[in-house]
Amino acid sequence: MTGPVGGGTSRRTFISLLGAGAAAATGGVTLTGCSDGGSGSSTAGRAETEDKLSGLLPKHIPYESVQPDLPGGNGAAPGFTKYPAELKRAVPDKAVASGKEVSAMTPLWSPAPPGLGHNSYYDVNNERIGAPVRFNILNGNDYGDKLGPILAAGNVPELLCVPGWNISGLTRFGQAADKLFEDLTPYLAGDKAAAYPMLANLPTRAWAYGVWNSQLKAVPFPSDGFPWALYYRKDLFDQFGAEPPKNADDLLMLGKELTDAKANRWAYGSVADEVIRAFGAPADWRKESDGKLVNKIETPEFEEAVAFVRKLFQAGYVHPEVVGNAGADQNPLFEGGRLLIRQNGLGGWHESLQRQLPVNPQFEPQAVLPFAHDGGTPITWGGDPANIFTFVKKGLGEARVKELLGVLNYTSAPFGTEEYQLYSYGQEGKHYTRQPSGAPKLTALGQKEVSQTYVFLGGRPAAITQSEYPGYVESMSAWQNAAAKVQQKSLFDGIRVEQPAKMAGLAQPFDDALQDIFRGRRPVGELKTAVKQWQTNGGNEGRDFYAKVLSDNGR
Repeated sequence: MTGPVGGGTSRRTFISLLGAGAAAATGGVTLTGCSDGGSGSSTAGRAETEDKLSGLLPKHIPYESVQPDLPGGNGAAPGFTKYPAELKRAVPDKAVASGKEVSAMTPLWSPAPPGLGHNSYYDVNNERIGAPVRFNILNGNDYGDKLGPILAAGNVPELLCVPGWNISGLTRFGQAADKLFEDLTPYLAGDKAAAYPMLANLPTRAWAYGVWNSQLKAVPFPSDGFPWALYYRKDLFDQFGAEPPKNADDLLMLGKELTDAKANRWAYGSVADEVIRAFGAPADWRKESDGKLVNKIETPEFEEAVAFVRKLFQAGYVHPEVVGNAGADQNPLFEGGRLLIRQNGLGGWHESLQRQLPVNPQFEPQAVLPFAHDGGTPITWGGDPANIFTFVKKGLGEARVKELLGVLNYTSAPFGTEEYQLYSYGQEGKHYTRQPSGAPKLTALGQKEVSQTYVFLGGRPAAITQSEYPGYVESMSAWQNAAAKVQQKSLFDGIRVEQPAKMAGLAQPFDDALQDIFRGRRPVGELKTAVKQWQTNGGNEGRDFYAKVLSDNGR
């Protein structure tokens, strides 16, 4: 799993409209219960270069379980086209010596599995951990909506997974982090991380994004470097004699060719962010020739892209469920052939293969190579080095914190280890069998019980590993390497920015207006009004903040 794979665009991608950093899910949830803050907490925003945070971060100690077959380049992840015949045991001792149950909360973008006590996949992992991990699993599509009240009430589990796109929509998250989560600096800074070798293996750049208020507050899930890709159903394209798009005209042509309401088939799900990228808008901010900082939503490229997306909606090329609900779950629509093109997180590719190949062996999604709207040289957007974080509840005592870090050490074991195989596939012979190639194949029990739960605790270096799906590793590696070559570096690359609290409240109103414009519920001319409101309500202040960050860092 490499990040969010939910169906809706609006709730998890539009924070990138408002500042430097990754995408967002919810806008402007105020954590009133945390308003008293804590030492060093601030709502004004702060920024530090990654190198200046080095004293807080773990010393990087590489752990290499197996060599990749397809090395990544320019930020693309390495690829592994086969599974090792022998797995290494990376964590020899049980993490939780006390045996005390661990509470955890994580998102999931698929049906929830059977719970603790009714799930042997949990049992085999918990036996290795040394204690039962009781997951509170929430629907990933509305995870951010649930987080706000939980944080405001202070009712957090021992281990809490919080995606970065949700954090960006919480107006007082820095204060919540002070009040609710343990400072991990005394446990992990520098050589101390050696006690947790799998955590020490995580990239230093990813750790820098686990810092809030000058404290190491979270274990990062390293990012694959790309917020999403545009996917198409190659198996169905082949049936219709269609080719993937290479420019905006192709998108219109495919909309007309593929949409057939009588056959319950539409060309598109959510594609707005990919269209905005294709029209050449920046990922967040752009510095003009006169030195002025301009946000993505203020650019002419953004305005052109919005008009184009509206055209797709108005022509009837977008699936009605997506028209009616920007947050609709598009997985069943795409996998069922009711829409043929959509954007999604990179992890969605292999997860859809896991769900569909057992019932539809012909199922073949592929990622569209990045293109520009006019067929020229494209750009791609990058993400932060980490975009999902696991926090440890504050006040549990040193012994318990060390046990919980031990759990995260287990769940951070990389590809090629026994631990990775267990939390990814369960027990061999029970939850999966090995194919002649050595790749695992889930059994019927595995399909029922194995889920992306432990994977959301902690993180592991980005890698493309799922060779059980023929051609997947090669295709994903080729896409990532092509996308990395044209990736547009953020102005704030290498700077850990905590955005001003006020900016979190700007996402939702702007996105609401944008979704209405796409769907024809508001005239396209109201985009200028929405941008003006964004500027007046805090966007201009945000511009000043980000301009100062650049100035302070000589950029």
